[in-house]
Amino acid sequence: MKIPVHSITTKLLLLFFSVGLASMALVGLYSFYSARQAIVQRTMDQLISVRAVKKQQIEFFFAEKIRNLEFLARSNDMKLLAEETFHSDLYGKRRSMEGIQADGDLKSKEKRKSLAEARENILSYYRDYGFSNLYLIAEGKEGRNIMALDTIVTLPLADGLSKRLMVIRNDFRPVDSIKIYDLFKRWDNDTLPVCLMCGRITDDSGRRNCLAVLEISSEEINRIMLQNNSRIGLGQSGEAYLVGDDYLMRSESRFIPHSVLNIRVNSLSAKKAIGNHTGAIETPDYRNIAVFSAFEPLNIPGLKWIVLVEIDYAESLVPVDRLRNDILLVSLVILIFILGLARIISKMISQPLISLKNAALKTGMGDFNSRVDVKSSDEIGSLAGTFNTMIDRISEERERRLSAVYDGQELERQRVSRELHDGLGQKLIGAKLQMENCEGQDYPCLQKTFGEIKNVFGSLIEETRQISNDLMPPALNELGLANALENLCNTASHQSNLEITFSSHGLIEPPDNKTIVYLYRIAQEALNNAIRHSGANDISMQLIENKENLILILEDNGRGFEQEQSEPGNGNGFYNMRERARILGGTLNIETGPGKGTTVRVKIPKHK
Repeated sequence: MKIPVHSITTKLLLLFFSVGLASMALVGLYSFYSARQAIVQRTMDQLISVRAVKKQQIEFFFAEKIRNLEFLARSNDMKLLAEETFHSDLYGKRRSMEGIQADGDLKSKEKRKSLAEARENILSYYRDYGFSNLYLIAEGKEGRNIMALDTIVTLPLADGLSKRLMVIRNDFRPVDSIKIYDLFKRWDNDTLPVCLMCGRITDDSGRRNCLAVLEISSEEINRIMLQNNSRIGLGQSGEAYLVGDDYLMRSESRFIPHSVLNIRVNSLSAKKAIGNHTGAIETPDYRNIAVFSAFEPLNIPGLKWIVLVEIDYAESLVPVDRLRNDILLVSLVILIFILGLARIISKMISQPLISLKNAALKTGMGDFNSRVDVKSSDEIGSLAGTFNTMIDRISEERERRLSAVYDGQELERQRVSRELHDGLGQKLIGAKLQMENCEGQDYPCLQKTFGEIKNVFGSLIEETRQISNDLMPPALNELGLANALENLCNTASHQSNLEITFSSHGLIEPPDNKTIVYLYRIAQEALNNAIRHSGANDISMQLIENKENLILILEDNGRGFEQEQSEPGNGNGFYNMRERARILGGTLNIETGPGKGTTVRVKIPKHK
């Protein structure tokens, strides 16, 4: 819908408002998106930093476990226990560490003391480093025994752990030193899966006779990954977790309990990281919630794990939302201020223009006394001053025109009055006196007086016709402009006893009535001026028509006058002539000089 806007104040208000709104919108949008980009970049940098820390912690954790296992595998205590495990497996007997005392082959007190000390040392090391469990697997061809810290047990085939240990025993190759096996559930409802780390124990003779298997609980991994997230910059919705190459979680979710090996992560960041890529993107997570996610594969031997550090998109952009609200509030305040300032400025600009408009309307209605009171020195003040000057000149010009009209009317009335008084009036008085003198006279006297009065009336009729021709010559409508001008020249020549000639050239189309009348009056005024004021004895008038203009030329051989001085006579004749030419769309030029005569040239376009 188009809103009509007519007031300059309204236009200025809309202009200022539009400019202010556009400026605020551009600044606000630029500030908003710059701040948003900065906050997003800061969030990504924070996630990348946390990802690097978590990666370092997990890799260090497993590297430390590898060093622990290597230390155990090289220790004499572990070699003693491994030898006992191997021999118990070789003989196929079930016995505990304490049962060694009953064995006939180990009667030596020193042997018993060494095994007890080895057991205590391993248990102490186990407790100091927080191992979940430690197993020994004999490598004998006939052996199937497994020692769990202090007990040698026969392998129960139905047990998930035992099955995994047997898989390790069969899978471990002679060239292997340390191998890590991925998390698995020891039973179906196991909520804390474990991973196993296996190393070979070699006795002093260099014989490989046993495997040491270190059990690592997922609880230890969760303690690393599930730290206080607000302290490390992950807020209320951020989390760091591990995912395997099967896309199952390897650490506990912050939001879903018992998620290890139960929750599948099919996010884009997980796929990229498993594809051996590192980066940070915006993507839906395993809960299908938009997050910022930083991902990277881990460098742990035997484990194809990745680390993901994520925070909810909505929480990350809370500062952006606050900034947006602040920008909107500040923009609203500034716009209100701009509107107030715009109204003041628009009033300052429009009020003089409104005053100027009102003064122009009053002038158009004929009130030439209105003025614009503007005191400013800018363009509007100059315009107001020019308007006041124009009004003064229009008023002067109007007075001059009215004066010229009234003077012309008065002169015409005086001329008609003189002609009526000196001509018609005197003759009528003479006729009246003749008639009065005939009172009481005889018939011959009356007959003679009647003849004289008849001649007087004939003269009166001729004078009346002449006066009528001067006011509006009938030849203009009856005979046309050329004939009327010719009659005008002949009559003026007869009355003034001057040589006045007329000629016309190229007349094709008769002009319209207005052009005929105005040109006739111009010629009449110019001819009267030449007769009365030029002192010429030879006057010529020409009427010329070409394709574009109608030209009237009047020349005399009189005394002429200076162009700078006012025109001869009463001063209104030339002005009236110029005004009539201007109304017809033409021009009037005067060529004269002292002793050079005068030429009046009028050029009227045929088609305005």
